[in-house]
Amino acid sequence: MNEDWKKRLRRLIDERKLSMKSASLNADLGETFVRDILERERDPSVGKLTKLAETLGLSIGELLDGVGMSPDHEQEIPELVRVSNDEIFDDDPDFVVDDNHHAAHRALKRKLRPGEVIERDARGGMGTGGHASVITADGVTVDAVSATWTFPVAFLHAELRAREADVDIIPVDGDSMIPTLLPGDRVMIQRSATRPSPDGLFAIDDGIGVSVKRLQIVRGSDPLMVRIISDNPQHSTDTILAESLKVLGRVICKVTRL
Repeated sequence: MNEDWKKRLRRLIDERKLSMKSASLNADLGETFVRDILERERDPSVGKLTKLAETLGLSIGELLDGVGMSPDHEQEIPELVRVSNDEIFDDDPDFVVDDNHHAAHRALKRKLRPGEVIERDARGGMGTGGHASVITADGVTVDAVSATWTFPVAFLHAELRAREADVDIIPVDGDSMIPTLLPGDRVMIQRSATRPSPDGLFAIDDGIGVSVKRLQIVRGSDPLMVRIISDNPQHSTDTILAESLKVLGRVICKVTRL
């Protein structure tokens, strides 16, 4: 591919007041797709380039050859998201989404950065959260993200035996797990570990919200029963059918104050 179409691409992006990053995200091709083309001299596949062209309101022929481009082609541009630095703007200039939106998008695509773990606002439920703004990525509402954490990759992979796409951090709310967990602590949960065995600490959804409890299998029970234990003796212990328990993940790490 010659250089003419790359110069045309850069001009079109500038005309639309987009950044390379926002043009890439609009085409759902990853944050660095356009930068790789324009600055790192990488030639993309025709399929991906077609997606980019369509996002800019062009055909692949118009982008590559400039043939058929009308003077008023900008009127045909689809609605675009503009990214400048680390902010995302839509047509409302007062609308700003921070890095948590990008983290939610990466989590949805299972493309988190090495060592990156997202913190979910789970105090009101592990859906869209009770306190964080609802986040939509690619038209899909994802769990609200209140923060992003970065762990040493060796610690996450070797010590915790976990992977970025399989873990979340959630806040501890309430005193039911004192002294093991304090209000304001954070725990990392492994989302794939939803079987309450062996016994241990788990994040569960009781239909009202998300909480961290100690789960213990009732040995010999038929049907299988599970004890939901609060380490704080002032809170009661419940026993329910295992099939009625919604386990969100096993606690594999905690962050607390000294």
